[in-house]
Amino acid sequence: MPKPSLADLRAFVTVGEQGSFAAAAQALHISQPALSRRISHLEDQLGVRLFDRTTRSVAPTLLGRRFLEQMRGLLQEVDRSVTELHDSAQLESGDVTVGCVFSAVHHFLPSVIREFRRLHPRVLVRIIEEGADEVLEAVKHGEADFALNYIGMQDPEVEFTPLLKEPYVLAVPAGHPLARRRSVRWEELAGFPLARVSNASRNRLFIDQALADLPPLPRPVCEVRHVSTLVGLVEIGLALAVVPRLALPPRPGAVRGVKLDQPAVTRTVGIIRRTGRSLSPAAEAFSRLLLQAGRATGGATR
Repeated sequence: MPKPSLADLRAFVTVGEQGSFAAAAQALHISQPALSRRISHLEDQLGVRLFDRTTRSVAPTLLGRRFLEQMRGLLQEVDRSVTELHDSAQLESGDVTVGCVFSAVHHFLPSVIREFRRLHPRVLVRIIEEGADEVLEAVKHGEADFALNYIGMQDPEVEFTPLLKEPYVLAVPAGHPLARRRSVRWEELAGFPLARVSNASRNRLFIDQALADLPPLPRPVCEVRHVSTLVGLVEIGLALAVVPRLALPPRPGAVRGVKLDQPAVTRTVGIIRRTGRSLSPAAEAFSRLLLQAGRATGGATR
């Protein structure tokens, strides 16, 4: 089967649209003899006369007209694809999809999205906010370009770049007696109503492993799936709760975080991406801003 070149096809379409070899040669910025050779070469490859030529005019043949309509749409699609690729490479269009665990969304993403939009206003930002396991799967299956997570360090399918080590703290209402304390021991929590996350949360696994050698905490008054819900329960005074520090409201208000001691429990938050896969220009630019924000937040949490 003949395989015409893109240059020959573009020459054919331009001649058909211009109705003149001279005008087409000018539009393509080539000489008229070079254009004639391209058309002749295409006709030889296809075994079909595409144009009827006279000394005064050029017009497509019946088969040439049919082929012209097909090739015009094809070349428009090629040009559109090239333009979209160029614009995406130059961050003039395109999109980036970022995964993020619920408990880190508010501290990281709003300011990063604002700065990214300032720099690249025509790039769409999509956010997938889920639990740790769901965010990990979104990256591994290509649904997210990369993600903020605290699991994945041991997974060979993803690369984990640490951003900060974050402590778990006791979330208390601002007016609670413990809100004035610099630290609280885990054993002291037995005297207060507690809410906690369910076994569906990786945060629960981290805490249970860290406290394996301590007496069990009292039965909670409420169990929820997401850390953000715990903060809401604390805010209304229903219970106290152990949460990652980044899950606290970004501005001091109705909920305070008190350091937990003996033992101190931490988690490492980082950027995960598929092993061996390059990021798109938009995703690369967004991840750089996240790294900068993570270093700044890491300094603030220590």
